[in-house]
Amino acid sequence: MMVALLQVSGSSAARRGTATRTVKKRSAFSQAKTTLAPRQRVANRSVKRGTPATRPPILSRESKVGREVLNLPSLRGTLSVIISARNEEQTLGRLLQQVSRLGPTEIIVVLNGCSDSSFPISRQYRQAIIVHCPESVGHDVGRAIGAKLSRGDILLFLDGDMVIPASQLGLFTAAVDGGIDVALNDLDPLMPSFGLCDDVTRSKLFLNYALGRYDLGVSSMTAVPHALSRRALETIGYRELIVPPKAQARSVLEKLRVEKVGTVNVIKHNRLRQANIGAGNAVEKLIIGDHAEALFEVLSRRDDGGLLNSETQREYRRQVAAWRNRI
Repeated sequence: MMVALLQVSGSSAARRGTATRTVKKRSAFSQAKTTLAPRQRVANRSVKRGTPATRPPILSRESKVGREVLNLPSLRGTLSVIISARNEEQTLGRLLQQVSRLGPTEIIVVLNGCSDSSFPISRQYRQAIIVHCPESVGHDVGRAIGAKLSRGDILLFLDGDMVIPASQLGLFTAAVDGGIDVALNDLDPLMPSFGLCDDVTRSKLFLNYALGRYDLGVSSMTAVPHALSRRALETIGYRELIVPPKAQARSVLEKLRVEKVGTVNVIKHNRLRQANIGAGNAVEKLIIGDHAEALFEVLSRRDDGGLLNSETQREYRRQVAAWRNRI
């Protein structure tokens, strides 16, 4: 097991504006002091891409709980599981149990400003590479940190507050192993009619429509679980994961294979916090702002020269960051 201690300035890194992502948030990588033991090279990293997706052979694995027999796909590529957690001692251990059943090459647990027992719980798993950020570095930054440290061919992203069965997680890893670059959670079956949807759901739908991907519905990299191929990560860059809708937009614009592959009811199990309760809450504004930035990316790339020159774009990003940092 390897442990990384990241010393990050909470006052600057916890903010999540657009310019903050390009300056302050990115300093979470450049200023971070990490101590990692030498890592062995992950074997069998090469996976043939671009071939038609085929269902891998099924292996039967005995569950440690009761007499349940779990059928999981045998992966050709290596698997990195990235878990972002903030004070998730009630669920993190059970999630790690499910993740271990997938047979990952590595489990990267990013503890984002935890003050509970999440750290000792993570240390119980010898496979775990623990990244301990003493202060919160903001939403979604943990995913980007974990992605940068990962070595697998398949990257599975999870949040520590949801215990998702391994049988459901296997749908996403198998999809990427079969040739899909971005495997998304299909939330369409869980949605009400458009008139009853909230602003976050409408933002997801509008972005996919702007990208010409009507088939994706409300599926979004904002939601977990989702999985990426190594090719996708190298194409869009790990820093872009700080803004999930923008990363998704770039994936589509770069002609990567982006598909919804299975439905996991994360709405039911999403942990309620003070920041995500009530209309117009801070998390809602954050996610809508992320989609606004993604839409700007789409519109800017529709014309080879862009709709705005680089100087105007920088000023626009500064103004948006200043507004969002006040949230």
